[in-house]
Amino acid sequence: MKKILGLSAVALVMSTGIAAAANNPFSDVPADSWAYDAVSTLAADGVIDGYPDGTYQGQKTMTRYEMAQIVARAMAKTDMEKADKALVDKLAAEFAEELDNLGVRVADLEKKSDNVQFSGTARLRYDDGGINATNTKANNDDTASHSHIEYWIKGKVNDDWTAIGQIETEFNNETGSITAYGGNDHQVNKVYVEGPLFGGTLKAGRYGEFSSYGRIIDTEISGAELTWGDPNEGLSGALTYGRLKHGRNMAGTSFAASGVKNFEDGTVNDNFGIKLGAPGEAGEYTSARLKYNFSPVTAMGVTYGHLDNLTVYESDVNKFSDDGADLWEVGFNTTVADNLTWMAAYSKSDRDGIYDSVGSEVKNDGWFSELRYKKHDITDPGSFAIFANYRNVGALSTIDATVDYTENIKGWTLGFDYVPIENTTIEVFYINGKQVNATTNEGIQDADIFRAQMEFYF
Repeated sequence: MKKILGLSAVALVMSTGIAAAANNPFSDVPADSWAYDAVSTLAADGVIDGYPDGTYQGQKTMTRYEMAQIVARAMAKTDMEKADKALVDKLAAEFAEELDNLGVRVADLEKKSDNVQFSGTARLRYDDGGINATNTKANNDDTASHSHIEYWIKGKVNDDWTAIGQIETEFNNETGSITAYGGNDHQVNKVYVEGPLFGGTLKAGRYGEFSSYGRIIDTEISGAELTWGDPNEGLSGALTYGRLKHGRNMAGTSFAASGVKNFEDGTVNDNFGIKLGAPGEAGEYTSARLKYNFSPVTAMGVTYGHLDNLTVYESDVNKFSDDGADLWEVGFNTTVADNLTWMAAYSKSDRDGIYDSVGSEVKNDGWFSELRYKKHDITDPGSFAIFANYRNVGALSTIDATVDYTENIKGWTLGFDYVPIENTTIEVFYINGKQVNATTNEGIQDADIFRAQMEFYF
């Protein structure tokens, strides 16, 4: 009887100890536990990546909580061998209580790790050309190198809504004074949310606004845009309202420079032109656009845009705000033969009565046309595209066009894109052109520009 009572007491003590260990997730898993060997086997088979400090190799003990985290990661794998699956099941049974206590948190963590995506582009660019004419120096022959990196962050808010951000950093190494590349720049360019609304898709915040073919606008705007339809099939459209950066010139950089003449009194004024926004206020932009796909290879798009809250400079001392400007754009794209595509677009505004440095009225319409042979694909090394285009774009026909060296330029371009290795591109082009309107008393200047750049995508 005494022997039975003694054995019962020992069993009670042992069971109590085991229960206590199971209820304490921070107690150590014994150094000689089979669990370490099991985890080492799973790591060797690639089921798990191991865990911090090489502890799966038996270099030191782990708590039950730490071991349960490793088991949870192994349980998330679906493509494993039968023997490994048996080991995972055995570990799951051993650490069932700990897994039950933290399983939801582990699942949430794994889910959130998939919710956030990072991507970006790094760019190295070299430009050589003469377009920065001034009153004292015509036909500048300037060069500029430009390093640029941008990061995109995309986070899933829920099943419907997404938050998106873009950060840009630019480093510029100047020789001469190509205006577009003065100094360095670090900024958050875009922050917006996107999700379904009223049967369409709403974009709200600071985002990139793009007209049908980028002839009127391709720049950041703070506001909201509602789109509907599939842009690659049938009819689609968009409505936009937002604010553009204060102080920006409607005519790019062409007509806020020195040397634009006011022919009412014959003086030369440094500030003659149109700026977006009244003093201290941002310019407002409202637009509507439609696109129709006639076939998988042919489409047409139209955009109407209205600018409010403009400041018109008649002279250095005389400026006033007015109602704004209306802009229109129409364009199309099509495949004309195997591997050969063609696009053309026309844009116009109702601004007039502004004259350049030699007395000619500043052109308020413009057109752009391009032929492109083949198409490069960053996932396909060796792929390439060859392109040729012609532009004749008045400065007052656009806010900020999508193609570089467009505003107030007429002439032709020849270039190519090439993918040397996966996720990289090389672009080279040459522009042979001249100004549409003069921005210096020297008259119309040449615009001969060479560019070579390489981009890396990650």
